[in-house]
Amino acid sequence: MSNKSERPKARVFLVDDHPLVREHLMALIQQEADLEVCGEAADAPSALTLIHQRNPDLVILDISLKRSHGLDLLKDLKGFRPKPAVLVLSMHEETLYAERALRAGALGYITKEEATVNILSAIRRVLAGQVYLSARMAGLVMEQLVSVERAPTEEA
Repeated sequence: MSNKSERPKARVFLVDDHPLVREHLMALIQQEADLEVCGEAADAPSALTLIHQRNPDLVILDISLKRSHGLDLLKDLKGFRPKPAVLVLSMHEETLYAERALRAGALGYITKEEATVNILSAIRRVLAGQVYLSARMAGLVMEQLVSVERAPTEEA
């Protein structure tokens, strides 16, 4: 007999062109009592079809996919109802990628290097509807903002 007060598991869909990354993420997520992987894809066309069918709560999306760009897929997901939350997982540590991902509709951005330690907290934060940037990436974004504000203005 199941406990009716139990919450359903949050459904996570993985999009990454590297099987090893998907397998590692799946193994990590499946160990969590409140999360489950409901599907995976290696490219944008497959991901669009499967995400539409599986209706995940969260999509973990690599920004660099073979023959497509994760940001294009992210823009396509905006039309989904209900729209899944998106956490971008990327090898790129430049703030430009994080900014572009957040502007395109992602709620979070984490580098693959930082994901080994912080992916579960990033997942839960994004599932809660909060923006997630790793401490390192948030620091880089803040440094960039501060340096822009301090830059001398050109006189006409």
